[in-house]
Amino acid sequence: MSSSVYRLKTRLRDAAIVEPNEFGIPFVTHLYRKVNRFFKTAPFIFIVPASLFASLAVVYVFGLLAVKLVSLLQYGF
Repeated sequence: MSSSVYRLKTRLRDAAIVEPNEFGIPFVTHLYRKVNRFFKTAPFIFIVPASLFASLAVVYVFGLLAVKLVSLLQYGF
């Protein structure tokens, strides 16, 4: 019984170890870590204004076509 519990604890410890993300290019890895750190602490400070800006830009560029597409997607799903 104790050997099966030991194996289970070992497997759980191995599952909890996550390798750090490496992209192969040091600049990209550094940039990813900086951006990811920011999103972990305060994601809505950036995401909400960016999504509002993106939606207004889409409506400005495509006009009523964007509204019709969203309505079509809303009724389709």
